[in-house]
Amino acid sequence: MQRVELSIPSNLVFERVVRASAAEVGSAFGFSDERIEDLKLAISEAVNNAIEHGNAQAADKLVGIVFELDQEKLEVRISDQGSGAEHLDFSRRVIEEQNLDGDMLRGFGMYLIGALVDDYEVRSSQTGTELTLRLYRKGEQG
Repeated sequence: MQRVELSIPSNLVFERVVRASAAEVGSAFGFSDERIEDLKLAISEAVNNAIEHGNAQAADKLVGIVFELDQEKLEVRISDQGSGAEHLDFSRRVIEEQNLDGDMLRGFGMYLIGALVDDYEVRSSQTGTELTLRLYRKGEQG
């Protein structure tokens, strides 16, 4: 197994560093350009959620990103240092008008992430939330 770890401050500007890293890792794993774009978008959403919602953009809190590659999959874990979420329900697939904030689709990020990766799981506690994304090599068409 190969492992790459990053840690960024809770500042949205550093999301670009993670996205660029995701592109390099996806390329090294042999994903097609389209699959790399899916990976970058999913990670971008996850990191933004961790910064904005998990860490509430607190300068002293970090977002951790771990890429793990093995023969069959790329697994990415994004963790924040927030207080956790009491109830996580990502089953809602309907975008309600009150969730629209200008051009931003609030609450749509987890649905989008779920559509871009092969599977994901969320663990949340009082010490933070960890989102694990998985993309399998066998699903690769390119």
